Amino acid sequence: MADQEHFQNANALHVQYRDLDPSKAEIRLVELDPFRAAEFTSDSGHQPVVRCRLKHHSLREWPCHYTALSYVWGDPNVTSPIYLDGLEIQVTKNLESALRHLAIEQWNDTDSRPTLWVDAICIDQRNQVERTQQVSLMKDIFRNAYQTLLWLGPATGDSDLAIDTLRQMSLAANFPGQHFNSWSKFPFTDITSDPPMATIRSILDKALAELCLDDFARLKAISSLFDRPWFRRVWVIQERVLSLNCVVCCGREWVTWEKFREGFWLLCGIRDNLNIVGSDTGRQDSSALATFLTTGLNKVIPVSFTRSNSSLLVLFSLLSGMAAKAQLQASDRRDYVFALLSLIDLNRSPLILADYTKDWNAVRMEVAKACLIYYGPGFLSFAGLSQSTEDSASLGQNVPSWAPDWSSAYLPQPLNIPSMFVVRGKNRERAYSTLLGFTQNLSQAFSDDNRLLLDAFQVGDVSELGDPFPEADDLADDTARVASLRLWLQGLEAMMPCTNRVYCTTEEVNEALWRTPIADRAFAYNWETERASYETLSAYRALKAGEVSEGVKYANIASIKLLRRRPFVSANGLIGLGPTGMSIGDSVWAVPGADVPFVFRSAGASSFSVVGEAYVHGIMDGELRQLLPAIEFQRVVVA
Repeated sequence: MADQEHFQNANALHVQYRDLDPSKAEIRLVELDPFRAAEFTSDSGHQPVVRCRLKHHSLREWPCHYTALSYVWGDPNVTSPIYLDGLEIQVTKNLESALRHLAIEQWNDTDSRPTLWVDAICIDQRNQVERTQQVSLMKDIFRNAYQTLLWLGPATGDSDLAIDTLRQMSLAANFPGQHFNSWSKFPFTDITSDPPMATIRSILDKALAELCLDDFARLKAISSLFDRPWFRRVWVIQERVLSLNCVVCCGREWVTWEKFREGFWLLCGIRDNLNIVGSDTGRQDSSALATFLTTGLNKVIPVSFTRSNSSLLVLFSLLSGMAAKAQLQASDRRDYVFALLSLIDLNRSPLILADYTKDWNAVRMEVAKACLIYYGPGFLSFAGLSQSTEDSASLGQNVPSWAPDWSSAYLPQPLNIPSMFVVRGKNRERAYSTLLGFTQNLSQAFSDDNRLLLDAFQVGDVSELGDPFPEADDLADDTARVASLRLWLQGLEAMMPCTNRVYCTTEEVNEALWRTPIADRAFAYNWETERASYETLSAYRALKAGEVSEGVKYANIASIKLLRRRPFVSANGLIGLGPTGMSIGDSVWAVPGADVPFVFRSAGASSFSVVGEAYVHGIMDGELRQLLPAIEFQRVVVA
């Protein structure tokens, strides 16, 4: 669904909409006139104007012969005229180009008039009641469509090459004897004697070599295509996921969604191969190539991996995972929630309804309350002062710290993020369990003044802070990344107390030093993680020794886990990672029902604010129950 602010110009269109009948689940459709051959083949250089008309349609009628258009509105100040029901109106250039494309495709068949659902034209965006009602029908609109056209925009210099490359990648993914869904389940290891593994690695290295030809022309074209605004629009997730028949179109070139996805999968395999075992193509900086690939692939994650019937928790994890990489965009902040509602499984999610009569702060609190009651205090991993920006702070002055701001580019990515990306045939174990066996019910935990009452155990006060790991583009180079992390690790070692009653032996100290920067997780495949193992320790030792080829594997993991986090030491000697915005004097708390601890800050009047979640080495697997004879919880007020 296009963004609301762009429709403030709708008043100038003077479109007189006939009311829809909600009892019939009515929608509007656009019937598009194809260009006549004489218009299209004219030598005058004149471009014919797109002409279309509106009609009503009940979603209860079958069959539904219409194409749903998934697109980005574009710059509202760059418009082109079209005729709607005989009236000239202005629409954005990107929408006009999509309609023109469809009219041209039908130019030699004047008896065929494409019928479309286009949100910009089919919904009266000035009518908040209608808008709310139509959003509730979005699931049916896209599922009932004969086809959904995923319009990436007009062609550019290398877009045709990008589409062709995805087709070629799709063919490579379906090599004889192995379907892409099968090869993607293979673990990548250094073992080359295994015939299937050797074959897969050979295929991936050959595909990478093709991408690197002609000064990386195909790789750059793919990256440019994935950088198009369509992939960052929050509404396209449900539009793609709910549609049964999708075609990806860029200019005059197109590819089916199945082929697009297969090509994407092969690129994921190339990235995994580079990250874990390197490459046999003779290229030296395999990690830098993997980073370049990952940057592009991250932008396609939402439309590639998201499924219908997901829990709302998983969908919010998607938003948090994207915030630091290629933030999904919606100019109406409420759409960060409402655009996901058609995808949720109500058996695993609280009931939340889209309502455009409520402002953003009201939506934030309503959603947070529902999720905290349904999922428990672990939902606080998405919340906290660490996500605040000057803009979001001004908008949320009366919003408590326990209510996440889904529109923030600083939305935290939870350490214990529930993954929708488990695609290799098995679910992974829970990453952490700080207070295993303890739970609490939050259904009666909210006061009338929007304070959250929690049972919690104070682990310790923050007494020392280390420097955040630098976020810099030039660290994409393997050698620079290893050197930077080695320097950062020296600072971490200097923070470790000389005498420590928590980590008593040299072995325990060393384990804390290598597990903490990666939050005790290791890279697996396709954005999955697993418990750090001996292989991870070997990579850490290589990094400490300055061995770039192996050490960069540890650096890759650390650079992800250290993003917007910094090390700290508590007054009782515990070492951990917390939000960049934490301060000395903040306190660390373990909360029953949450897998990870949290950093709280005094907010006066015996209350606290959530700063963010924390990794605390030595208590993440339930050790508190062994370290303490009895755990006594306190009632904490979170404002």
